[in-house]
Amino acid sequence: MKNIIPIGLLFLIGLFLFSPIANASLFSSGDITFSVDQKDYYFMTGEDAIIPLNIENTYGKQINGMLTYTYTQEVNQGGMHMSSSNSQSTSFSVKDGETTQGLNFGTSDSPSELDISLKFVYTEKESRVVNLDGIRIHFVSDENQKQNQQNKQSSSSEEYTQSQQSQNSGQNLFSQMQQEISQMMNNNQQPQNPQQALQNNQMAQDSSALKQQMENQIKEQQAMKQEFQRQLAQNQEFQKEHQELLNHGYNLINANLNPSSNNTGDFELNYQNKNGDQASLKGHMDNGEMQSLQKDTPESRQEVLSQLQKNEQFQEYQKQLQEQGYSQQNTEVSQKKEKTNVKVNYMNKKNETATITAEIVNKTVQNVELQKAEKEKQNHWWGLLILLLLSVLGYFAYKRLNKKTPLDATFAEKRTEKPFDYKSESIKLIEESIKLFGQKKYKDAYGTAGQALRLFLSYENKLNKEITNDEIINFLRGHKKEYKEAKECFDLCSLVEFAKYEANKKDFDKIIRKAKKIIDLK
Repeated sequence: MKNIIPIGLLFLIGLFLFSPIANASLFSSGDITFSVDQKDYYFMTGEDAIIPLNIENTYGKQINGMLTYTYTQEVNQGGMHMSSSNSQSTSFSVKDGETTQGLNFGTSDSPSELDISLKFVYTEKESRVVNLDGIRIHFVSDENQKQNQQNKQSSSSEEYTQSQQSQNSGQNLFSQMQQEISQMMNNNQQPQNPQQALQNNQMAQDSSALKQQMENQIKEQQAMKQEFQRQLAQNQEFQKEHQELLNHGYNLINANLNPSSNNTGDFELNYQNKNGDQASLKGHMDNGEMQSLQKDTPESRQEVLSQLQKNEQFQEYQKQLQEQGYSQQNTEVSQKKEKTNVKVNYMNKKNETATITAEIVNKTVQNVELQKAEKEKQNHWWGLLILLLLSVLGYFAYKRLNKKTPLDATFAEKRTEKPFDYKSESIKLIEESIKLFGQKKYKDAYGTAGQALRLFLSYENKLNKEITNDEIINFLRGHKKEYKEAKECFDLCSLVEFAKYEANKKDFDKIIRKAKKIIDLK
């Protein structure tokens, strides 16, 4: 059986808005009413479960609030009954008058049932809540099993009491985190859900004891995973940073939680705003206490780079690397209490790497160091040795032949020097990245593909210098040039380079295809 109703995608608000058909002025006071036409809804397996929610708003204006839905899923398979519950929240706007909105609760590949409860909390002079319970969705495999009948369910708003708020205040962020994180957790070496686990272990069909043991273990793992998520969501330090990112327009795009107990473990959450800018939160929690929490945003990276650019030692190292043909690739920023650690990574056309590291304490840059790959250092010394030998041989040849190169010949040689063929170099880098991917050197493959695209865009736009991903995207955006495909390539490359995303051939081929299109290889 395939995954039943993907968590986090269950609640897609349809855009089935109808024109108001009632005049709010006919009502003496404002109110919001939710209703559905049936108590039980039947859908075929594989069919989207879309339920029309009827909403009546008599306030005479749009009302904004938070809509929370709780669903309990029940599955009968292989003689075993499985049940799981989830609660998720999202911001929600209720238009004036009477409207209908389609709520899409996803689909199921096998017969199952969902119990749905809705709660809409808003403030209009006082805190109020609309609760609508008792909705059941049935996924059936036979058309004859459908039993849709009119049975209207309705609920109006009531005062949202202080006791209700206290009971739910500690769960608000937890519910939000469940909505955003649960799907991502299951994609990164997380325990299977009960249905998947049972499907993959049907070889021992006659061993009910083994099935029971397996089910208990899965429940324990899921309970630990959910409790760690709850502990993280309730941590004040984490709440503050998470909420700041949401307030600045960032949405969670993936997460990796690795708990070792209910309140101890590592976590990393990645965010993205509507412009494609990315941010992250990662750290370690021990016994419910936050031991380390690092926030990385484009704004913080820019601030760090601005501070570094003012440091003379950093300027000297950066100039040295640029003269040696290195270009800046990306910046890694990590923070622990009052100290910020910075790594600025560089790469040259031979895929040799270098890094400038520094610490920033109280806005003071210190401990600036330059590190190069050991291979490059060895090549550097071999190059010096070869250069020395060639100089000696050249000297003796000069003494023996006693010939001088005319000055005009030197100038003629410079005049005939070919211009830099940046398109050809970009093509070579693309071919090199494909070769590296075939050798399973995924990080180098993605890095080289990004380097090829940067090189082409820089020289194609007459910048004629080594440039960062952010700099070239900002340039294209500022000059109203197409940048979205290039940004998508850079973002995927960066995620793989920093091990925040698992390399795969489909995405790599997509990057190569888009890069070739931009370079006009077609």
